Amino acid sequence: MFDKEGNLANWWSKSSLSNFQEREGCFVRQYSADSVLGHNLNGKKTLGENTADNGGLKLAYKAYKKWRARKDHETRLPNLSVTSDQLFFLSFAQIWCEKSTPGYALTDLAVNVHSPGKFRVVETLRNSVDFAKAFNCELGSPMNPEQKCEVW
Repeated sequence: MFDKEGNLANWWSKSSLSNFQEREGCFVRQYSADSVLGHNLNGKKTLGENTADNGGLKLAYKAYKKWRARKDHETRLPNLSVTSDQLFFLSFAQIWCEKSTPGYALTDLAVNVHSPGKFRVVETLRNSVDFAKAFNCELGSPMNPEQKCEVW
């Protein structure tokens, strides 16, 4: 954390810091439960980026909805039976499409501070109430768990 001068400083109260760490712990546990070729992700190593992915999606969707509110009608793409909200989330997911060899996947898992693309999509969307609403995911289903992780 940084102060108003840009210096590293702890300016949070003990209760705020404790609450933040508890919320971070949710992400650590969630991502650490995922695995690639039998090797679990290191949720602590990827925590900063996982938090950024989740917070970034939430902010991007909020900005998108603000922009949509200024439009007088919803334009649909021809031959696609998806809403513009669903298309927003599909576009997010497509960013992380990737294909890799097993060797590369394991090396990437060991050295990268980002979670593999699959989990950047799945876990981030599982934590999004907006995604669940857009796709009518039943509460308690795999893509709309009752317990969601959220920092911001």
